[in-house]
Amino acid sequence: MTDMNATVAGFAGDIARTSPFEVEDLYWGYKVRSGAGAPFSVMFGQALCFFFGVCLMTATFGVLVLPTLFFDGDAGIMRVGAATLMGAVAFYLLWFASRGTVPEVHVDTRQKEIREVVCNRSGKPTNVAIYSFDEIGGIFLEYDEETAQTYLLLGYLDTNQTIAVAKGTEAQLLRLRDRLARDLLGSTSLNSTEAA
Repeated sequence: MTDMNATVAGFAGDIARTSPFEVEDLYWGYKVRSGAGAPFSVMFGQALCFFFGVCLMTATFGVLVLPTLFFDGDAGIMRVGAATLMGAVAFYLLWFASRGTVPEVHVDTRQKEIREVVCNRSGKPTNVAIYSFDEIGGIFLEYDEETAQTYLLLGYLDTNQTIAVAKGTEAQLLRLRDRLARDLLGSTSLNSTEAA
């Protein structure tokens, strides 16, 4: 048992020194940070949402604070309605802009689930998707000729949908693939896969 703990403890350190992704061991399992930032389009979209969210929030306060031009009740109700609508859109845009751009995969060995997570700038995670270990149909490496990178992917049930865990060279991904196979599929599934 000591050898197993030493192997797991040394695993994260070895990965951090040699690969573009990072594995962090936690009491509930481990996190895999891909090391790749979000695409420019996502960052640009969040910047636009932040800008328009601030503009709409300012307009909302302006509509509520400016003196009324008409003193009848209908104009006041319309003004409150418009402010509510603009405030709701502004809140949604600012919420989207505050979501992170750093993708992570959390492997929770206690609850037997995998979470696709995006962390914001302060480190607070937002779950994008949650999969139970039983929903994972396979673990495989796929080489992409355009980027000259190998991707570690999890297959979702018996579908074509995949969950990207990390990218790097095949040598860098093999240990992580073996650990995921042991945790998700169990040692008997790993042994039968290796024998095939």
